[in-house]
Amino acid sequence: MKRKNSLLLQGGKQLDLGTVVSGLGFLLYLGAAALGWRAGAEVLSLAFALAALYVFASVAAGRMRDKAAVSGSRLWGQGALTVLLCLCAAVTLRGWLGG
Repeated sequence: MKRKNSLLLQGGKQLDLGTVVSGLGFLLYLGAAALGWRAGAEVLSLAFALAALYVFASVAAGRMRDKAAVSGSRLWGQGALTVLLCLCAAVTLRGWLGG
């Protein structure tokens, strides 16, 4: 019997909400960067990159558990959003470390 990992998001509604939060985080980052709020954009990129990684792990675990409940499109879409946010966070960290 497989044990559910209670730390990850479960069910369609939680996964939907996590994806929406990740998307809003990316939009907030873009808005802050466009307005020239560098410090805000940097903090947003780091915070929402971590959130997107968490959501992606939840989506991937849900897909492995039940392929009918979690579509491949959701997995690829969240994966692409996670990559974008992680790249923004990597640029932030590189700037902080003087690279």
